[in-house]
Amino acid sequence: MKIFRRKRGQVVVELLLILPVFMLMVFFVLEYGNIAYHTLIMNHASYEFARIGALVGVKKPSGRPDRTVITQKIDQAKRKVFGAEADHVSVNVKIENTGREPMYKKHMHEDVVVTVTYPVKLIFPGTNFLLASQPKREGKRKIQSTARMPVEKGYLSSED
Repeated sequence: MKIFRRKRGQVVVELLLILPVFMLMVFFVLEYGNIAYHTLIMNHASYEFARIGALVGVKKPSGRPDRTVITQKIDQAKRKVFGAEADHVSVNVKIENTGREPMYKKHMHEDVVVTVTYPVKLIFPGTNFLLASQPKREGKRKIQSTARMPVEKGYLSSED
């Protein structure tokens, strides 16, 4: 069976041809895991920030939410959650009207919409050219998460 006999160095050459492609595939799978991990953190952070905004936004019954107070409280929470990385995380707070209370016309329903943007540092070699956001040379992918939560308000009675 001399047909299946290999020549010297053939295995090394085949390994050198296949190994970079195989390693690049492994790196892509691991990088997607890294991005998925940070996406989960961003989803949870945006939910918690929206929750904080919904709870601290209104001081008096049926009042309007104060965007400044909401932003300050969320910024304090962001510094606690992300620590030194907090400067890289951007949080956008928006308040949207969603309708009026049918029983008490002065009462507006409002939602706090929080959008969190975070640049994830890509850690594996070779993944920048497909997975990185612009500019690709920085090796970062920006991920974004948005959460919406209704503002918690005390109601004034309809007789007031």
